[in-house]
Amino acid sequence: MSPRARAVHPQGVLERLLEWLRGRRQRLVRVAEGRPWLLLSYPGGGESAAAELEGAYARLWPAFSAQLRAAYQTLWPALPAMVVVLLRPRNVCGCLGHHHPRGTESRLARRLESELGHPLAEVDLAYQEIARWQPEPLASLAVASSPDALQPLHFGAALLAVLLHELEHLAFPDKSEQEVRARSRAFYAGAMKELVEAELGRAYGMA
Repeated sequence: MSPRARAVHPQGVLERLLEWLRGRRQRLVRVAEGRPWLLLSYPGGGESAAAELEGAYARLWPAFSAQLRAAYQTLWPALPAMVVVLLRPRNVCGCLGHHHPRGTESRLARRLESELGHPLAEVDLAYQEIARWQPEPLASLAVASSPDALQPLHFGAALLAVLLHELEHLAFPDKSEQEVRARSRAFYAGAMKELVEAELGRAYGMA
């Protein structure tokens, strides 16, 4: 999921090298309701992003209205029981995330699949880029609230929107980018509406 085309930047290459040198850590997110478990793999310094994604997937998603969640009711049965999520500060291409088609998974995912004897899926998310992503800047300004108050709400909704986007590409590879992006952006707008109303007691969107 790319907000715009970018050239590979040396800073991104340096971050990947430092990530490799520091090693990675894992966190298992276990959920019910027929959704897959997530195995989060993240670099040193990425603990807070991993915790945010765990909270968004395990606790925030079930708290949304059934109407908002209905758009993805066919997604969960089409995915394997576990999805590996590679968290990075940035992607060298500048994308918010990628889905990894069959045969392009990381060594971690391939090793787990072999040991467990069950198929896995894999995506990656660039959490610093997602935190800065502004799909609806005018709607955010219309809340007339401090950016500091909106940022935690935005981050959780944005992490879920990008995760759902990449999972939908994995589950339904024949769907077009336009269709998948329209659904994930509609989810983000609906999630922000519910969060802003519940947490700030204000309307979200342009009057």
